[in-house]
Amino acid sequence: MKKYIIFTLLAVFMGATVTAQIDRTKIPESGPMPEVNLGEAKEFKLKNGLTVLVVTDSKLPSLNWNLNLNNPPVYEGDKAGVQSLTSALMGKETQLTSKDDFSEKIDFLGASMNVSPNGGFGFCLSKYTDQVFSLFAEAALQPKFTQEELDFEKEQLIEGIKSGENSAAAIAGNVRSALLYGKNHAAGEIITEETVNNVTLEDVNNFYKERFKPSNGYILFSGDITEKQAKSLLKKYFRDWDKGSVETPEYPSFEDVPTTEINFVDVPNAVQTELAVMSVSPLKMSDEDYHAALVTNYILGGAFGSYLNMNLREDKGYTYGARSSLGTGRYYNSSFRATTKVRNEITDSAVVETLKEIKRIRTEPVDAEILANAKAKFLGSFILESEDKAVAARRALRIRTNNLPEDFYKNYIANIDKVTIEDVQRVADKYLADDKARIVLVGKAADVLENVEKIEWNGKKLPVKYFDKEANPTDRPETVVLPEGLTAETVLNNYLTAIGGKEAIDKTTSLILKYEASAMGNTIVSEEKKLDGKASQVLSMGGNPMMTVIMTKDKATMNKNPLPENMATDMSVLAGLFPELNMLSSDKVKLAGIEAVDGKDAYKVDVSGDVISLSFYYDVESGLKVKEVQTTNMQGRTQSQETMLKDYQTYEGLKFPNVRAGSQMGQVIEFKLIEVKINEGVSDQDFD
Repeated sequence: MKKYIIFTLLAVFMGATVTAQIDRTKIPESGPMPEVNLGEAKEFKLKNGLTVLVVTDSKLPSLNWNLNLNNPPVYEGDKAGVQSLTSALMGKETQLTSKDDFSEKIDFLGASMNVSPNGGFGFCLSKYTDQVFSLFAEAALQPKFTQEELDFEKEQLIEGIKSGENSAAAIAGNVRSALLYGKNHAAGEIITEETVNNVTLEDVNNFYKERFKPSNGYILFSGDITEKQAKSLLKKYFRDWDKGSVETPEYPSFEDVPTTEINFVDVPNAVQTELAVMSVSPLKMSDEDYHAALVTNYILGGAFGSYLNMNLREDKGYTYGARSSLGTGRYYNSSFRATTKVRNEITDSAVVETLKEIKRIRTEPVDAEILANAKAKFLGSFILESEDKAVAARRALRIRTNNLPEDFYKNYIANIDKVTIEDVQRVADKYLADDKARIVLVGKAADVLENVEKIEWNGKKLPVKYFDKEANPTDRPETVVLPEGLTAETVLNNYLTAIGGKEAIDKTTSLILKYEASAMGNTIVSEEKKLDGKASQVLSMGGNPMMTVIMTKDKATMNKNPLPENMATDMSVLAGLFPELNMLSSDKVKLAGIEAVDGKDAYKVDVSGDVISLSFYYDVESGLKVKEVQTTNMQGRTQSQETMLKDYQTYEGLKFPNVRAGSQMGQVIEFKLIEVKINEGVSDQDFD
């Protein structure tokens, strides 16, 4: 403690001394540029054209390598997904080694590796270099593609596509690039279930043969290896790899929109809006503006203290975080993007504030202190990265693939330090557009569209164009008018009638519902027990209880641990035989509208909460509940869990869904009803 106090006093004394000597009316002059030992990569070429870069670092007995075939992006068309499937199949099995044996050898040696049609990488202890690199070469040059594995990977890929069909984030990831580049562009095409199903085993074989060519490629070694050892290794395992290269195709042209416009995609179940302001970026790493552009983007949206984040998160509280990126292209132009996700009700305001910050950095000089801090961050990161010898190899590769001068990284610190206030404003005006921006919004039309269509910028109302989830132009989402006089109470009573009516419900004093599902090779059982004002759910896997949730009117616990009071209050509506009975007497319930569920209209009833909000969907025709959505908001993060209810069956006069299906970890898990007990087997002790 004494030592700590001494150092603290010393720091205070030194700080006071320095303060007294600083003339704060002048911007401090930069000190001398620090010397950074970048390390150099030894370089040679194989007969087949593959360029080899070696950075020796024997401090640790380990080796990394990275094979980059330097292939141009490819448009896959009606077989979009063939590249992903080929990558998934490579490295599983070879012409010489079975799938299980190959995986076991890698694990036994404590190594890791990956191969794809565009290259691959590997890591191992240097004493196992020969064994592991031989396996890498085997996987790369002698892959074995089987129909069985292809079918499995197609199923996995399609499952991932399906799980993202109702995810605003997944849809935004697709439509942003599709709208900017065009769906007929390698960077803009969308992988669909149909295109994946079009891929055959022959397509996979052909794709590998056409893309796995060495002549334009590079392999980088970094770690405990010499140039001589690398030559010996490659001669031994890559000597039969014949030369060949991949031609660069002609890419379709694309450009910014003539004036700023909004592109809207309706996702009816979205609880947040995915927001992106985008424009085309012609920036290249070889441009004189490159270093100034890095600093400019950092100030706008590249850090926690950036313009965007301080406005949208810290000042307005619209979002958990807002960021921007300014891309560089090699084969075609890249993009500038300012992105965030915001609450539905302030979507229009978030759009305007984002545009304001882009305009601000274009038209107002940046504060000198903000610029100095940004440059310091880049310089510090660069110096830290330079301590990693693998970085030297990657930088050497970047110099060659981006047509950069050999001294690009030697001059990096000086070039960052040279960026001026005027440079930031000039570069922002050149590369960041608020007057020709494409604003892509993916969210719930029923909640946001009315205000979005009123947004004005630079004195003009912004035009709104509508697209579907695959970026195809479509009509404005319809707003269905609720029948006159319809209330949440009406919908809830119709549901209670549909499942059996007042007489059957009044006779019910307790319930046990047991559902079963299979996932990841395990049997999962969900058992629900219910009394008036009480409910519990026990989730078991392989016969072992994994989670127990108990709810009463006053409290809620998970695995016997009390949940926060506000969360327990939000969950209390679920504590009872039928949540709808509680909802009828709650002042937090409202009829939110009509939405399509599996192609049929359903009334949506919302139950608001501080932490947990609930949405229930009731089929307009049958009155039965067809979907449940639980949305949790904690620490600025929002997470939703959606459950589909299907195939109602009658048990002793009451109807229950025979199937409950929801997405977990990217996989749809379907629970089936295996047991119903009415008025037996439940006591108050089950909720202690």
